[in-house]
This record gives sequence, structure tokens and C-alpha cells, in this order.
Amino acid sequence: MRNEDIQDVEGVPCFRICAHPEDNWSPKTDAGERIVPIHSTLLSWGLLAFQKANQKYLFSDIKDSRDGNRGADFSRAFSRYKMIMDLSPAVTFHGFRHTVSTLLRNQKSDIREIWIDALLGHESSHKSQGATTYLSGIDLTNLQTTVEAIQYPDFYLRKRL
Repeated sequence: MRNEDIQDVEGVPCFRICAHPEDNWSPKTDAGERIVPIHSTLLSWGLLAFQKANQKYLFSDIKDSRDGNRGADFSRAFSRYKMIMDLSPAVTFHGFRHTVSTLLRNQKSDIREIWIDALLGHESSHKSQGATTYLSGIDLTNLQTTVEAIQYPDFYLRKRL
């Protein structure tokens, strides 16, 4: 995540997920380009404090591998964090995305499936004429409602000793 990709949209702090041709990176699908409101819990934990004006990336401590891939260092950091949090070795970073999808789809609320797909960058599972022809975008308020519906009551951050 680049610092430039954190933007205020209609007064809401958001991640802007978009192509970065200068780094030869782009989302896999058109649906992958999206705006994702930042969860209030992440904001209260100080996520924005990681932004540094002179750094390209939000988490500037993560270094590129020899082949220019930042994912390897991130993957190692995530594995260390899993151990600190006593998470199962079977938990993967990409698996969190599927967990969020399942959590949102299984809760009793008025969250629409099309909002979940838009939030996660999935191609819409709704192939109706209305969804494919006339839907021009999901309102930011609906995306924010969807993000805020993500709750992990047993999750907490442990302070490093």
C-alpha cells in the first residue's frame, strides 16, 4: 500500500486500490480497482501514523526482496505476527479476505452481496440486467457500512515486550 493511495473521499479516509504501471502492478480484474473505506478500528489503532511524507509505502519498514517483490518480507512479518497472536499455521494472509467475505455474508444485517463484492474487488455475482447495465457504482456510505460490519470481538493487539 502506497502512502499516495490513502485518500480522503467525501470526508472518509479510504484506501484507493489502483494500477501502478511504474511498478508493473495492477489489480487482476477491473473490479479490483476500487475505493475501500478504512475501518474505524484501524484508524483508532493509529494506522495513519505509519504514513511518512518521505516514504513511498505505508509500511516503509518492509523491504523489497532481491527481485523487487515486497511480498516476501511482508509474508515473513505476517507469519511472525500469526505466532504472536497464537493463530493456526493454516491461517494465510489471503485467507483473511475469504474470512471477511464469509463473515459479512453470514451475518444478520442489511449488507447486500453486491456491496461485499465491490468492497473485496470481486466481480459481481449479480448478473442481472440492472446490476450489469445500470449500476454505475456503490455509494461510499454503503461501502463504509459494509466495512464497519466487519467485527472480530475476540481480536486484540498485544503490545511487544
